[in-house]
Amino acid sequence: IDSATKSVDIAVYQMDPSYSPLIEALTRAKDRGVRVRILLSGTIYPPGSTNDNPRDVEILREQGFEAELSRPEFSFSHWKVLIIDAGTDNGRALICDFNLEAGYFGIDPQYPNEGDTRGMAVLDTDPRDVDMIARTFDAYWPPYKPWPANERPNLVWAPSNSTGDSTSCASAYPLEPVGNSRDIMLSLIGNSRTSLDVYAQALAEPSQLLQPLIDAANRGVKVRIVGNDGGINTDALAKLKDACAEVVINPTDPGGDGRVMYIHTKTIVADAGTPEAIAYVGSINPFLDESIDTERELGVLLTDATSIERILLIFDRDFESGQRA
Repeated sequence: IDSATKSVDIAVYQMDPSYSPLIEALTRAKDRGVRVRILLSGTIYPPGSTNDNPRDVEILREQGFEAELSRPEFSFSHWKVLIIDAGTDNGRALICDFNLEAGYFGIDPQYPNEGDTRGMAVLDTDPRDVDMIARTFDAYWPPYKPWPANERPNLVWAPSNSTGDSTSCASAYPLEPVGNSRDIMLSLIGNSRTSLDVYAQALAEPSQLLQPLIDAANRGVKVRIVGNDGGINTDALAKLKDACAEVVINPTDPGGDGRVMYIHTKTIVADAGTPEAIAYVGSINPFLDESIDTERELGVLLTDATSIERILLIFDRDFESGQRA
């Protein structure tokens, strides 16, 4: 944010307007003439629960930023991205799986007895990717525009169904084009040959990607999963263990105090250590069907060996500190 010279565009599920490190950085940007636009989800999970996002949008506006709630076609606007200086030589996009609140960057002051939260992000500097993400953001920003077709196969978009409610939208633009998240995830899991290292914030049953994961384990792929206590359906867990998948929960806080760390990342690495290694990082929960089918989500595929090695260092650490499920 401090390096921005033209624009900062943020799309995120939730953002705390009292989180001072972020707000101070955005204020510095605004004060030097950078345009700051912030999009928060118009709906939150579970439906009917208290939604603070409308209030937070008003607070952000009072702080001097442009802020809006998301377009209403999707069940949730769950993508998480910071776009810096789109359309310039300095353009970058930070594609995240975490929200912009204190608890995602350290110990949450509201929950001092809980450990840190595991999250990941990718800094994408490819101008073609940045342009694609920026054009999608602009379609979200009033006045609404038609959705741009994805031209970047390494970007992973949801929803993959055109079943969202477009009738309530003030614009007349339907959920088109359909996202590629289902096909990408099926390919990532289905084409794995040696290993699958999976962070699962939640793993439901039914889940359209559970059986492909079981099939991979049954054909000899080494499947390791790091998840949360209570986040993995018991029937799904039994099926995974029957297929010899290794599942751990409750990895400890890397700060060394022994507190349990919450797994919020949804990262997957296939075939680590081989020339075919590939990783997914982003907001999509692969094992929650709604995330793939009806939510606005964004992720990215990585083949860069250094980045994948860095992910695996973290994954191995978390896996070894977890409890066998």
